[in-house]
Amino acid sequence: MIADTHAPMPEPISRPRCRPAVVLAVALILATACSGRNEEKPTTRHEETKSAGAAVAATVGAETGEKREAGDAKAGEGAKESAARVTLGEVAFRTAGILVEAPRSEALSAAGGGLQVPGQVEFDPARVAYVSPRTGGRLERLLAVPGDRVGAGQVVALVQSPAYATAQNDVLQAQRRLVLLRGTADAEGAQALLDAARRRLVLLGASETAIRRLESGGVPEALLRIPAPFAGSIVEASALAGQAVEAGTPLYKIADLSVVNVAADVPERALPAVHVGQGASILAAGAPQAPFVGRVTRVSDVLDPERRTAKALISVANTGRSLKPGMFATVQLRGGGATTVQSLTVPSSAIVTDGPDRYVFVEVGPRTYERRAVELAPGLAGAGPAGGRVAVVSGLGADDRLVVRGAFTLKSELAKASLKDVD
Repeated sequence: MIADTHAPMPEPISRPRCRPAVVLAVALILATACSGRNEEKPTTRHEETKSAGAAVAATVGAETGEKREAGDAKAGEGAKESAARVTLGEVAFRTAGILVEAPRSEALSAAGGGLQVPGQVEFDPARVAYVSPRTGGRLERLLAVPGDRVGAGQVVALVQSPAYATAQNDVLQAQRRLVLLRGTADAEGAQALLDAARRRLVLLGASETAIRRLESGGVPEALLRIPAPFAGSIVEASALAGQAVEAGTPLYKIADLSVVNVAADVPERALPAVHVGQGASILAAGAPQAPFVGRVTRVSDVLDPERRTAKALISVANTGRSLKPGMFATVQLRGGGATTVQSLTVPSSAIVTDGPDRYVFVEVGPRTYERRAVELAPGLAGAGPAGGRVAVVSGLGADDRLVVRGAFTLKSELAKASLKDVD
């Protein structure tokens, strides 16, 4: 029997085919897991970095804001300081031809036209007083107002005073006692009591006329009359009707303006030319008539530390009461001989005019100049040839270096800077 060669071969032992698939699936899962972990970390770091960046930005922003505010404050202070200062660039400095020099100390004479200085009208302290009651009580009426002119002894207020009423009754009782004891041994004591009662009334402010009227059978007055101590003008009222007052409470301020003082500001260097008894003429803008005439009565022994001036008080007869306390005045102190004073002089080209004010530019740094107000003394004349120089009595020191050429350029630059600040 022939064997069948086409008999089926025995099937080989099959191996599971799912293993590669499982391995691949596991590998994919592991790769995905690893990939997820790797992606989470950068995301977390990014968020942390972003948060930290925001915090830093906020801190920097706050510090920047504070610095900006501080810078603005400093800028404001600097603007104030630079308002009177100007700094030139090198080209502008060469173009302007700036020339500086120190002021010169010279002996000047006040014998010619005298010394002209500013002044102010003031009260004469010996002619000003407060009007006040001499005892306490209730202020019933005020009989004058500021601006009124009153005479000496004129009643200006009425006060209801228990002490005044008691003092009047004491006088009447002492008078009756004297009448009863007259001709007896006690008459002298009764007279002493009456005199003492009268003195109390005088101390309370009662006039001799009021006391005589009371002793002549008059009725005690209910109100104490307050008189003006002298003739003058009521310049201030300090109380109101109805208020309680004590002894010495100011009711009015009264001033005799027939004579006033003019306080002249004399520069330190010109003090040797001023003395008590020196004549002076005063001209005030508020009293444009002929100049008033007066004499120096006192010269202060103390200098104003800032202005470097001393007060010279000039007593002036105030004809027509045209001079009012508080008015500004120009004082011309007359020369009394060949008196000379030491004063700083500068070239007239150094003086810058701005309306009624006079300035100079003082060097304060390299190509930096500061505008400074000065006061001139036109009444002082040079003892020798001055060469177009003017005397400066305040605002300038002997060690200062001021611009004597090119001041107009500095004035223009300062004006430009102020216009930029406005824009």
